Amino acid sequence: MFTVRVTLPKTLKNEEVPHFAELFDSAAFSAARLDADGGNDHTADWILEWLCEDAPSLDNAKAGLDAVAQGLDLDLDHAAFVVEDTPDIDWLAHSYQQFPAFDVGPFFIYGSHHDGAVPADKFGLQIDAATAFGSGEHGTTAGCLEAMVWLEEQGLCPWHVLDMGTGSGILAIAAWKLWKTPVLAIDNDAESVRVTEHHRVLNAIPDGKMNILTAVGDGFAAEIVQQRKPYELVIANILAGPLKDMAGDLEAVVDDGGRVILSGILDEQADSVEAAYKAHGLSVIRTINIGGWTTFILSR
Repeated sequence: MFTVRVTLPKTLKNEEVPHFAELFDSAAFSAARLDADGGNDHTADWILEWLCEDAPSLDNAKAGLDAVAQGLDLDLDHAAFVVEDTPDIDWLAHSYQQFPAFDVGPFFIYGSHHDGAVPADKFGLQIDAATAFGSGEHGTTAGCLEAMVWLEEQGLCPWHVLDMGTGSGILAIAAWKLWKTPVLAIDNDAESVRVTEHHRVLNAIPDGKMNILTAVGDGFAAEIVQQRKPYELVIANILAGPLKDMAGDLEAVVDDGGRVILSGILDEQADSVEAAYKAHGLSVIRTINIGGWTTFILSR
């Protein structure tokens, strides 16, 4: 077994990282990305790692790295490219050890390996380590969970929720548990939707249009999104660039007086995202900052 590691400059934009993350998808059965300082605020270089059964061709890997870098107009140092032997351990068990149970407000988030009970005063969210993003501990996901709790405390009880870019499904599941209301969870990645369905079943939530309905689709253009609009609450935990691009399309599916939760926004990107939504009649009513990431709650 081999670990493939690439170190990329911290100046690389958040939305550019996935271009490199796809380099070894066909050969790897595990992948991870993080900052060299272990944080999420991008003050240090990016590190991408893949776990592969066989060592990839170094020449082919470098050629692929160069091709992506050229497309992004970057000059990368091949010395930052490493292939090394990996200890033969139970990586699934190791992954679970890195994901202990934790709280976010009234939510108790845990994996299948957790052998304790869910506290009586908490909403249990069973979310396993998976190939789709969103286990709850990241500042963006935690910010969305806190935003939902705040809206519930303000008296919001949405009759219909849209979770755009559902990832692992954690936010859709949290919304259903908090309000017991219909949730449409959609993603353009079929693997994310598969993982969301897995988590829906783990959390004993019925499927169907009156509970959690999952779909693979092209964002707001998806037929099912248009058929089921308007939404009293839209959640979009994606990235700043796509969030700005979709501002008009998102606004068009929000009900009069509806609310929007946006996340995946670095603190330094917050002003530009807020401006994009203000131009479409959506105003920020609360801002949550966690670990260098901004979550917005907006009102139409």
